[in-house]
Amino acid sequence: MADYKSLVWDGLLELSAYVPGKPVKELQRELGIEKVIKLASNENPYGASPKALAALKEYEKEITRYPIGDSYYLRQEIAAFHNVDIDNIVCGAGSDEIIQLLYMAFLTSDTHALAPSPSFSEYELLARGLKSNCRWVETNSDFSINFENILNAVNEKTRFIMLANPNNPTGTLFGEKAFTDFMDKLSPDVLVVLDEAYIEFAEGDYPDVFALMKKYNNLMTMRTFSKAYGLASIRCGYLVADKECISLINRIRPPFNVNSAAQIICAEALKDQEHIKKVVALNKAGKEYIYKEVAAMGLEYVKTDTNFMLIKVGDGKKVFDDLLKEGVIVRFLGGSRLKEYIRLSIGTEEENKIFINSLKKSFK
Repeated sequence: MADYKSLVWDGLLELSAYVPGKPVKELQRELGIEKVIKLASNENPYGASPKALAALKEYEKEITRYPIGDSYYLRQEIAAFHNVDIDNIVCGAGSDEIIQLLYMAFLTSDTHALAPSPSFSEYELLARGLKSNCRWVETNSDFSINFENILNAVNEKTRFIMLANPNNPTGTLFGEKAFTDFMDKLSPDVLVVLDEAYIEFAEGDYPDVFALMKKYNNLMTMRTFSKAYGLASIRCGYLVADKECISLINRIRPPFNVNSAAQIICAEALKDQEHIKKVVALNKAGKEYIYKEVAAMGLEYVKTDTNFMLIKVGDGKKVFDDLLKEGVIVRFLGGSRLKEYIRLSIGTEEENKIFINSLKKSFK
């Protein structure tokens, strides 16, 4: 019999698989609860654009054929939307694959990525999977990014700096002045990736990445259709970067990495910005309601520029478990800095009220 553990590369056994939010059906099965709401994975509870969903009929015609290898028509829509050249864009099966492609192209075993902590755990897991690493740099006490600390952590082995803006799981946003001051001090050989998965929800000042890329050719942005666009199961995102960067990534990109349904639906979703405005407005109303209710309970929270928020509840694991018993799935992230928090996705008006009522029961 093969001893698989003895065959893997050094370090794999130290890794743990990414754990997504608990599925609704799993909780229903475990606790026998019929009414369950999931507020754990930062999904859009209002659904995708009706125009995008209508485009599924076009997909039926393509189901027996391989997808367009380079997502040409979707890239064409993205290029027009952001006023960039189509050759500045590569599409992927979600931001996860975009990160993986970037790492495969530019990260080596003797180089590393940097990211603020706490942030998206995939920055490290994907780097470790390629026998490299992501080094974490602590954020400030209010979870805002400390650019000086990041600069001090950069050395000749630093290949990437991964910056989620707004950040996940904190919901915090950084502005253009602090960012450009940082970029001016950074070597152009360090690649800076702005992960803007939640940028549609941002209300504060943030960098105009498309204008800044004309000055800094080591700067790039990742966007996704999983969040505000409500197409999480479609698995589609894209990277906008220097043409040479995109050309090199395309050398290792799988030929049919974005399926036809994703290409067709996402192209239509991008055109329907009225739907995005409605989603953002509903999210803002829900956020303000939760701010008010949580504050009335005497709990602290982190102001957010996203569709999720951190709430300081004391014993985060206990409150997480209490909410599960009420049929409410949130996220407990743990660790030294987040053990007192739960992360809540902003839901519909009904879901938000159910969450608040359930949270109150945990503190009785």
